Amino acid sequence: MMEKQHPIPPLVKTILSSRGYKTERSMVDFIYSGVSSLSDPFLIPNMKKACATLEKAISKKEKIFVYGDGDADGVCGSFLLLNLLCLVGADFSFRLTHRLDDDYEIEEMLINEIAKEKYSLLISVDCGISSYQALKTAGDNGIKAIVLDHHIGETSKLHPSHIYVNPWMEKEWKNGTENLSGAGIAYKFVEGMGILLPGLKEGKAYEFIELVALSIIADSLPLTGENRIFVKEGLRRMSYTKNKGLAALIESQNLTPPFYLKNISRRLVPRLNSPGRLGNPDIALNLLMEKDGFGINEAVKKVEQMDRERYQMVVKAIKTIKKEALKNGFIASEDISPGICGIIASRLSGQYCKPFMVGYRSDDFLRGSIRAPAGYNLHKKLKPLNKYMLSLGGHKEAMGFKCTTEYIPQVKKIWKDIKWEAEKPNDYYDCILDISDLNPSIIEEIDANLEPFGKGNPAPVFLCEDVYLKRVSGRGEENNEGILWLKKNGAIYEAVFPSEQDNKPVNGKMNILYTPSVRKQNNLYRIILKIKKFYSF
Repeated sequence: MMEKQHPIPPLVKTILSSRGYKTERSMVDFIYSGVSSLSDPFLIPNMKKACATLEKAISKKEKIFVYGDGDADGVCGSFLLLNLLCLVGADFSFRLTHRLDDDYEIEEMLINEIAKEKYSLLISVDCGISSYQALKTAGDNGIKAIVLDHHIGETSKLHPSHIYVNPWMEKEWKNGTENLSGAGIAYKFVEGMGILLPGLKEGKAYEFIELVALSIIADSLPLTGENRIFVKEGLRRMSYTKNKGLAALIESQNLTPPFYLKNISRRLVPRLNSPGRLGNPDIALNLLMEKDGFGINEAVKKVEQMDRERYQMVVKAIKTIKKEALKNGFIASEDISPGICGIIASRLSGQYCKPFMVGYRSDDFLRGSIRAPAGYNLHKKLKPLNKYMLSLGGHKEAMGFKCTTEYIPQVKKIWKDIKWEAEKPNDYYDCILDISDLNPSIIEEIDANLEPFGKGNPAPVFLCEDVYLKRVSGRGEENNEGILWLKKNGAIYEAVFPSEQDNKPVNGKMNILYTPSVRKQNNLYRIILKIKKFYSF
């Protein structure tokens, strides 16, 4: 019965089975689940307690302070929460992290300031889980804190008087919500407030699912569970978003439906991130909060200007990096702005397929970012650094850090001595699919059922045996791609491969790992194989 209502093509079934979806029910849920399948927010540990605390603060007209991270995830999550507080007429103020002046966490100085101004409730969005001293100071001053964060922290160091909504702290998080972004957790929080406050209609959170999608894409989180629902639905809603600022930004980039994750990642996410990178995250938040047409146009111009500045800074900074630093993956520089350390580390880790630690050296401190390709676990490998760090936290593949300059030699030595290994081997493939069996319909069938692709749900990789190299010719549409032609059973196939990778094609018989794609031009279809690996005999 389920098969008739929700048909699943045989090849798609094989792919999902190789990825751990062993029952038809789990396959149907993965492919067909929508917004109605999102779970009750109160199934998340501490969520009901957090919502009840805010409800009480609102009813008592207490002063509320919101502290959000200044990146795209934090900006989107802060918007959702601030929009709710505006709707209910709460007495609140807010601040976003300024990457040029602040650390990634809450400063103790800020707590002292809001204590003097008689704030009784602090809510952090996409940050706070590693703000051990600041949260202790808040507790000592009678300030209650709700920490809405998805980063990894040391649970034993957290002050017990506060409420923590964080998937890394609790084992009982409902399956499917454990990889939510900061904005995803904020969405659930606003959804919970809609249950407690009759007539609120979830604080209109439902209208802004596309912002949650943006946050998930920005943080490169796994596209499984509810993240997949948010992104799939969010991409669909981008074309008619009710957020006027986001609509204006989309229009400025000449983006039209259908929207793809790759375009959002390359065109929208950097522009929402850039203001925070350059120390002015409020510009991105103002773009989302603004209702006036003139104000929105001005905000878009500012965002565009800051993104151009960010791009130029990154290009200039990368040129200053020495070969030795590129070789060992450790960069400590006075020439790199702290706001772009993460971008540089991410770009280099992708280019060289290994982790990078990039820090800005100023006064007596080194602070910056650490990035790693998919499959690495920074949190596990970098534990020996803790004794030298003032702060160190984040995700498995992305972390922020701060230490004093006196410990740079020790940190560098530990970094260089680490034996890096990806948790998932790069010779993984979903199943065998001979390239002679490919046609546009099969590829479109795969995409229609399994997209959007990304971390946790990569584009399928197939094995094809007994392929011959015909010739190598030039570069592909991407600058780092090489073009080659393969031969199988008398037919010729166009393929591209990463030109910088060590694994190269050779003359003679080969096996290949590949991902097929279709390009349509003038009503003609071209099948292109994206080669992941060559195996020669």
